[in-house]
Amino acid sequence: MADLVRKRNEELARILHQLGWSPERLAREVNTALPPGLAISSTAPYKWRDRGMVPRAPHDQAVCEVLGRAVGIAVTYEQLWGRMGSGRGAKILSPRLLTDPWTADTAQTALREAGADVAPVRLTDLFRGDELEQAARHWASPPPEVTGGAGALRIAPDQLADLRLSYDSKQRLERAYGGGLILDPARAELALVGKLLELGAYDERLGRELYGAAGRLARLVGRANYDMGNDAAAQRAFVAALRAAHVSGDPRLGVSVVGCLAVQATDNSVGRGLDPVAMLSTALRAADEVLTPHERALQLGRIARAHGRKGEQFSAEAVAERAFQALAEQPEATAVHADLAGLVGEAHLFLGDYERARRLLDEAVTALPPERARGRVLLMVRLAEAYRCTGDREEAARTADEARLLAAGMQSARVARALRAFDAAARGGPGGAPAGDPADDGPAAPAG
Repeated sequence: MADLVRKRNEELARILHQLGWSPERLAREVNTALPPGLAISSTAPYKWRDRGMVPRAPHDQAVCEVLGRAVGIAVTYEQLWGRMGSGRGAKILSPRLLTDPWTADTAQTALREAGADVAPVRLTDLFRGDELEQAARHWASPPPEVTGGAGALRIAPDQLADLRLSYDSKQRLERAYGGGLILDPARAELALVGKLLELGAYDERLGRELYGAAGRLARLVGRANYDMGNDAAAQRAFVAALRAAHVSGDPRLGVSVVGCLAVQATDNSVGRGLDPVAMLSTALRAADEVLTPHERALQLGRIARAHGRKGEQFSAEAVAERAFQALAEQPEATAVHADLAGLVGEAHLFLGDYERARRLLDEAVTALPPERARGRVLLMVRLAEAYRCTGDREEAARTADEARLLAAGMQSARVARALRAFDAAARGGPGGAPAGDPADDGPAAPAG
């Protein structure tokens, strides 16, 4: 019945008026952009404009692309269709990811969906903040029974070792070249592990290790989606990773995934009310005894960054001090020191303390190893922003040019967005959008 309620799409009407297009003209342009078998009627755009109906995929994105090309500025899904609501054609996928009991069977369901090669998940599918907070708490509860494991495919430790090698190689590629390069292969491997869980023969110990491998792959799929700007798909992969971590009984993996959700909420406001500080702080308290100093420092750095994003200087500095204390007895010049310096440096950049931000970001760029090229580019863009804000435009331009050279060919929407934001700010336009967490969960990832 919701589609029968008239709710005019004022944004679509405004763009059509700006272009001088009739709904029939929009239908012709969309049909030109799509294969003949997907043609729409000439009256369909009237329903979108006057009744607030939302077209199904791929027509929804095709309309955005056609209008974006015509006006010369990107027209986003959220801008055009987001206010129309999920009852007007924007289907919400699999709410069971959050509402079903946290069992091994539902973890398999979530993993299958995260590994599926399906159409892009829409922004209207983002979970609410309170739903995500509830999901983030579940991983700390006692793990459920490992059901299944009575299939025909006998799983041996050798298969788990192979999965680990494959995961490690994909993670290295993702850190170096961006999430777009490994997203499809990582999804395919996650689907493979889902089949092993469904059809395999394994005991409880091996089963929990297999769920841990699935959780790490789902986290990688989430990070790759996040790196490519697919925020809703990233959240769904992260929740699947949380469910798998819960079954595996590995609280370190759970904290790591909660950290990914917190970073996403800090950067993009995708949590719809989610408080990344509260969620990640709760996770740290629940698993504090089992975390390594590197893991604790990385997550504290993310909390400090979130405080900085919110303008909370005292809290950001206090948490940053705790993070550096956690590494006080650790060897210097490690990747985790670079990650922490970058996170805290970005917190100070958000707070307007540009000199301190510059020193920390410069330290991070210097210490981050070459194989972490994507994170290095993100840090260099933030360092260039710090130089620009302190008035050193020559050094800012030089650092940005170096970042741009290193980013050539990189499959990362985050990198492209950060460079565009810097260029806009350097020209005097709006800029300074967060580049995203460069830490990549590398040093803090649990073994396996």
